[in-house]
Amino acid sequence: MLENSVIGLPKAAVIRCRFWDDECVIYNQFTGETHLVEGMGAEIFKLISEKSATRTQLLQTIHSVFELETGFDIEDFLDNLILQYQKLGLLDVMENSPA
Repeated sequence: MLENSVIGLPKAAVIRCRFWDDECVIYNQFTGETHLVEGMGAEIFKLISEKSATRTQLLQTIHSVFELETGFDIEDFLDNLILQYQKLGLLDVMENSPA
C-alpha cells in the first residue's frame, strides 16, 4: 500500500511538535487542533520532524527502538497509523519516484 511512499510533514500546514520521552504533542496551526501521540507514533514524528522518510526507514526505526511481539504485523500497523495521521492533516504521503 505505502511501500513506495515518502512520508513527511504537510507543506500546506504549519505543524509544531514537542517531544517528551515516548510522547509527542502536535499542534496543527492550519486547523487549530492539538494531538497527543505516544509510542510508535511519537517515534514517527520524531524522525520526520527532522526530514521526510520512506516507509522502509520508518520500519527500520521502529524495529530498532521497540521490542515487538512475535507475530505482530508492524507493516500493517504502520500503514494504518500513517493513513490515520494523513486524514488528520498531520502527515503528507507522496509517491517516491524511482531515480
